[in-house]
Amino acid sequence: MITRSSVRIPLDSPSLTGNERRYLCECVDSNWISWQGAFVARTEAFLADYCSTRHALTVVNGTYALVMALQALEIGSGDEVIVPAFTMSATAFAVTTVGARCVWIDCAPHSLTLDADDVARKITDRTRAVVAVHLYGHAVDMERLLAITEPRCIAVIEDVAEAFGASAAGRRVGGWGTIACHSFHNKIIAAGEGGAITLNDNFLADRLKKLRTPSPNNFDNELITLNNRMSNIACAVALGQLERVDELIRRRRAVAAYYDERFFGVQGLSPFLSRSDEHCVYWRYSLQIGSGYRLTRDELVFSLAVQGIETRPVFCLITEHPHYKKNNPGPFPHAEKIAASALDLPSSPMLTDDQMRQVADAVLAAGV
Repeated sequence: MITRSSVRIPLDSPSLTGNERRYLCECVDSNWISWQGAFVARTEAFLADYCSTRHALTVVNGTYALVMALQALEIGSGDEVIVPAFTMSATAFAVTTVGARCVWIDCAPHSLTLDADDVARKITDRTRAVVAVHLYGHAVDMERLLAITEPRCIAVIEDVAEAFGASAAGRRVGGWGTIACHSFHNKIIAAGEGGAITLNDNFLADRLKKLRTPSPNNFDNELITLNNRMSNIACAVALGQLERVDELIRRRRAVAAYYDERFFGVQGLSPFLSRSDEHCVYWRYSLQIGSGYRLTRDELVFSLAVQGIETRPVFCLITEHPHYKKNNPGPFPHAEKIAASALDLPSSPMLTDDQMRQVADAVLAAGV
């Protein structure tokens, strides 16, 4: 039986070698551990500057950032939101939570991110927004997407949870769309928990601030608001990570470059390459298993686990979830193929050169 204690090379592991510990101690020493501490404001200032936006709000997590974005846009019952069929569940669950209907789209060919042409085909007079998911560290082709949505006044909500620091056409994600939502739950930024929203619109920023904090006297805020705040403690860890984000991304990209070199031209192994206009940050290094490789994807996952190498199949299509399966207007040929045949390899910034070599050697040996 394979257990966590047998894992020698984890799928991911945060690098906490910056100011995280010092900032945590400052929180305790100052007695400010709740959301009103200094690290909240410092984290928000960093995020706004990094994403080149007017506003940044820290929030409880990436899931509620998506819910709040939809609420701020007043999206609800009777509205449609275009969502990739290949995404993490929170993307779709947020839409369902506010009462709107998910309209599913496929991945672009040879890509982990959405197909802008499929977006254009799925737009109706009820479409209120598109959720642009920058998946596994890859950035959506935002220029193509906005060329479709902007003339129709359709909002774009960027889901940046897995791709903080990525860019498209020379511009970082998190500042392209109407609203952008971030997660700090062991993603590129690992704070244990937490998230953020970045945007430029002053009116929406004001609504989001009201949606983040319930009125202490129960009547000053006209909106139905849950407690969506990120604590000073979590922000302290996040800021320690953010100060090193470019270093963390460089290491992830070095890991991916090594895998690309080792797997280049190997029959049955297909890495997901970046577009020429894209800067990928590789939250996960995803590899597609095809004909000519001796094992199936699932057999490879098991084979590597026996050797102490933790991997994971990529997401199943969210359209297969019991809540959505009865209303699945597929097929989604590109997404279906990826979901059935791709896996994630270890890609942590803590991965050593020797561990990278062990992973690549094991993958190549298993296919012989």
